[in-house]
Amino acid sequence: MRVLSFMRVTALAGAVFSSRTSDAQMTPGAPKPATVYAIRNATVVPVSGPRIVGGTVVIQNGRIAAVGTNVTVPVGATVIDGTGMFVYPGFIDSGTHIGLSEIESVPGGEDEVEIGSFNPHDVALTAVNPLSELIPVARFNGITTAVTAPSGGLVSGTASLIDLSGWTGDQMAVRRTAGLIVNYPTVGGGRGGRGGGRGGAGGATDSNEQVRLLTEYFRNARAYSEIKARLSAGGSGKQTVDLPMEAMVPAIRGEMPVVFEANTVGQIRGALALADTFHLKAIIRGGRESYRLADTLAARKVPVILGPIYAEPNSGAPYDEIFAAPAVLVKAGVTIAFQTNSASGVRDLPFEVALCEAFGLSADDALRAVTLNAATIWGVADRVGSIDAGKVANLFVSTGDPMDPRSSVKYLFIRGEQVPLVDRHTKLYEQFRARPKSVKPPTE
Repeated sequence: MRVLSFMRVTALAGAVFSSRTSDAQMTPGAPKPATVYAIRNATVVPVSGPRIVGGTVVIQNGRIAAVGTNVTVPVGATVIDGTGMFVYPGFIDSGTHIGLSEIESVPGGEDEVEIGSFNPHDVALTAVNPLSELIPVARFNGITTAVTAPSGGLVSGTASLIDLSGWTGDQMAVRRTAGLIVNYPTVGGGRGGRGGGRGGAGGATDSNEQVRLLTEYFRNARAYSEIKARLSAGGSGKQTVDLPMEAMVPAIRGEMPVVFEANTVGQIRGALALADTFHLKAIIRGGRESYRLADTLAARKVPVILGPIYAEPNSGAPYDEIFAAPAVLVKAGVTIAFQTNSASGVRDLPFEVALCEAFGLSADDALRAVTLNAATIWGVADRVGSIDAGKVANLFVSTGDPMDPRSSVKYLFIRGEQVPLVDRHTKLYEQFRARPKSVKPPTE
């Protein structure tokens, strides 16, 4: 039996507290009190189109009601003067442990790894701590949405796409089941790198045996899915419900992407072969050597989630491999996004991407990778990822280029609600700034 972790207890406390709020706050997707904002005279960077100088963005009922230069501000709207500032879509970190990991050195603050090699039914959202101190820290740099994922084993579990605001996990959810996380074993054909993800591969050490076990697991899942489909169509017989196999069905049927943690050429080729065998909707995650297969990935329309960029190159690899790979992939036509693969490091997403700009990735492609590209990869581009009328109002107002550490986020909105830019860092700053002046000790 699992031990109830500190994070789950904290999340439960948050859920109990939130039960005192209104139904509109409690029910995900329920109408919220009408709040209207207008950001005026700013440079709007919609990503989906050219910049709008001197533009206005109107936010109403959680969505972008209008955007442009000739926009009428509704009566009663809260007006934000954006003169000299820029409006960007909220950033999306496509691979994190946020809400699952609080203090890595404290076991009670970790809830991202389950025992065993196969845990597809382990859905990240069930363990997310909405009260994590790391969430408001991440928001400070414009991150409004993140994929949070379990790790360890061969099939780690199912990742969840969440907005970084809400009293409960369900309130935060954009997609409860966003993708199946598979750690493809380390195989030949690359210059190193490690497979299996954090937590290893459940004790198996031989890579060929791991590949065999993984293939067999997907074969069993396909058989389970076929029997389930036959019975649903009125066929005879019955089937014992198997929760891990039930969780595999959407992936086997191509209804949910399979996110392969794969860094070397050998791992990526193996992952693509597995995807071909079972007709999976594949996403490559990590992808250190993916640039060496850029043409293949482009032709197959397989997206790549790169990162963490703050990492040491493998022994024998070019010093700039990690930083230069994104530009090579984009030039070949591969859709890319970025991940920090962290919890405390989510705040660094824009700065990790900025490193890639220094090695050939254009500013426009960098911005698209953490907004519209990411939204497209996760199947939510109709809702988020750009500043367009009708989309959910996940956006922020910055003093400059958010990839530049000299810029700062002044206003941030998630689902149309202005989120106060207050976190543990600002609270401690104010606390110690207001400390009393030191008093000299009495002399004898």
